[in-house]
Amino acid sequence: MVKKILFVNGPSQDPSDRFFGWPTSLLYAIAPTVQAIKDGELRLDYVPKIFDPIWYVEQNNSEKIKSEFKKILEKENVGVVCASTTYDSLYPTLQLFSEAKKINPEIKTIIGGPHVDEVHELQNNEITQNQVVDFAIAGEGDYSLKAVLEAISNNSLSDLNPRNISGRSWIYYKGEKYSTKGIPLNLNELPFIPIELVDTERHKHNFDIFHNIEKILPTIQMIAQRGCIYNCNFCSERKDLAYSTSRSIDSVMEEIELRKEQGFEAVFFDDSTFGAFKNKQRGIKDLLKELEKTKMVFGSLNRFNHLNNPEIVEHYRRAGFEYLYCSIEQFDDYTLKSMNKHQKVEEIESSMKLLSQNGFKVGVSLLYGFPYETKESIKKTMDFTKKWVDEGTIILVSESILSYHPGTPIIKNKKLRFNRSLPNKGPPFSKFEEGQWYHPKHVNLEYLEKILQTSEEKFKKVMVRNRHSWYAEQGFLLNN
Repeated sequence: MVKKILFVNGPSQDPSDRFFGWPTSLLYAIAPTVQAIKDGELRLDYVPKIFDPIWYVEQNNSEKIKSEFKKILEKENVGVVCASTTYDSLYPTLQLFSEAKKINPEIKTIIGGPHVDEVHELQNNEITQNQVVDFAIAGEGDYSLKAVLEAISNNSLSDLNPRNISGRSWIYYKGEKYSTKGIPLNLNELPFIPIELVDTERHKHNFDIFHNIEKILPTIQMIAQRGCIYNCNFCSERKDLAYSTSRSIDSVMEEIELRKEQGFEAVFFDDSTFGAFKNKQRGIKDLLKELEKTKMVFGSLNRFNHLNNPEIVEHYRRAGFEYLYCSIEQFDDYTLKSMNKHQKVEEIESSMKLLSQNGFKVGVSLLYGFPYETKESIKKTMDFTKKWVDEGTIILVSESILSYHPGTPIIKNKKLRFNRSLPNKGPPFSKFEEGQWYHPKHVNLEYLEKILQTSEEKFKKVMVRNRHSWYAEQGFLLNN
């Protein structure tokens, strides 16, 4: 019998109205496998839709999610469960794996994603030693996943030779670690992400920031460049954890034309730092000139220090960019230097002025909870943000609390468990992105309540937590 795969996007434990997006990590990872199955190269099949719950909270909807998951396993006679996880979705994902093993101990489970990349080399990382996990794949796992699934389908795991697999990745199986070739992937050779496997009606509304009078513009997420060139000491996407690799401009343009044909009107580039794009001798200016020809609407994650050149900012505007999301973190040079941000207050301020002059909509992230922050640095951050909210330039503010990610320097020598439910549940922790996880000791109720009160006074109308998004209107969110 041909084994059937269920792909799972590990659900977040945070039910608040945060940034929902396409399950791009999973879609990129499974693209070579899906294409090989379509082409008849793999003797496998897959459930036609990814299992993609919006959130998973114990004593709330966890039993409902488990029940839905088990129904799919039994109805589709699933033989392999393959999941992508972030740090806050690890616990729900392992719970689902456990349910799968209860139904049929012979079901194979494979786990990957950003959290696995982050922790796989740490001892006792709660993934590679977990009894409900058969395989863990870290790094550029696009072709590693395909090879593992082929070995499972052929019952030939003993013949699996990771050294023949393209990319920089590591496969964990039965307590052993196997390395692949170690040569960076050519991203241009990868198939485009198979968006037909997700609920496109839901995900095309992820970015209600793009809209006209009548509707939210159907938006697709894309990646032009994987990884990040910076090493912020708190970030799980830092250079040391995620290799930076670019697609060619031709590859990016080919995918955009496909998405236009599929009815999408906007693209959000989810690169860690879109402004750092460079492929061979062609850089961000060349890409922007090509994007201008598409007549699409664009947005991206970015950094203020990549948006200081008036000529470059003008190219963004002509290309069709309307929205740029950048992290302020804290508007204080000592704090920025301490977090190894490689960005200064002067750069943030000059960039914001330039973006405002060119009519951009800007989203920002504010990050509190640093061991080296001060009351003055927090006040300066809020005052600066309020100024540009009042100007109408900043139209979205996300407040986060420094949460320890296990692969980052700031967590060094701390022993924390991520195979668990949230350690800090409910308000006021749940009012902040990543607020319900592990933080420095000074992040307590009094500290958070003060920040909540001040930010509500200064820029309540643009806070992510106060937005009436499409998701809220559809009843997808828990009112907390």
